[in-house]
Amino acid sequence: MADDIQAVKDLEARRCEAIGKGDLDTLADTLADDYHHILGGGSTNDKTAYIDTIRRGPRVPERGDLTVRLYGDTAVMTGDIINRISYPGRPLQTIHAVVAQVAVKQADGKWRFVNFQITTKRVENATA
Repeated sequence: MADDIQAVKDLEARRCEAIGKGDLDTLADTLADDYHHILGGGSTNDKTAYIDTIRRGPRVPERGDLTVRLYGDTAVMTGDIINRISYPGRPLQTIHAVVAQVAVKQADGKWRFVNFQITTKRVENATA
């Protein structure tokens, strides 16, 4: 059980690092093919659309403490996130939020995220 909890936390660390480096292949490997991403404004993305969002708006995610609860081969993880997003031609935007994620241990033995929902707490826009 403790190994699986750590594996899910490591998966999130890998996802965040891939996003920060713009490594979209590694990011894709952390997500299941049926991945579903719910943005703060309520719109949704599938895996392909989410990866394209990261491509168009580079960001550096920073996670706080994470809580992982296991239900067999399913994990529910919650915790704070700070996203620093740099859209071309716009000032840096910092989003403070809380996230709920679901990961599933797949047939190949790897954990992958199947769901992500972010709820925005506050947004800060850098001044030029």
